[in-house]
Amino acid sequence: MKYSELKEIKNFCADLTSSPDWREVVTEIEAGNADFEVENVRFINSADIDRIQQEELSNDEYILGCFNAWFIADVTGIDQDVIEAMQKVEAFEAVGKLIVSLGKLEELQAAYASADGYGHHFNHYDGNEEELSVNGETFHVFDNR
Repeated sequence: MKYSELKEIKNFCADLTSSPDWREVVTEIEAGNADFEVENVRFINSADIDRIQQEELSNDEYILGCFNAWFIADVTGIDQDVIEAMQKVEAFEAVGKLIVSLGKLEELQAAYASADGYGHHFNHYDGNEEELSVNGETFHVFDNR
């Protein structure tokens, strides 16, 4: 890694609220890790972020079922009244299972990321997101303090 890139990573980490150890960040990047965390700061390579978000959403069908009924209906084509009725009886996991079984998870994730960005999902503290570009790769950075 070039000196200028090392300096950029060091300055970037110093500007974050959590100020993660920049040396550890460099080690993770050089190891080719696409998703790693250093001192409550999560770094995810932009080439992998959609897949990672889809995996996390598919592992929590309850959360999938908690999305706004109109949003789910718009993305999946399921009647909004049906979704609202399921949500009214707190069948959130059933709604999530339906989304996955219909093969609509990828579409829902893309629409979710497009509407809210990635910070809302990956940064539970304040929803913020930063970007770090190194060696021609971009990392989405989430400071979860």
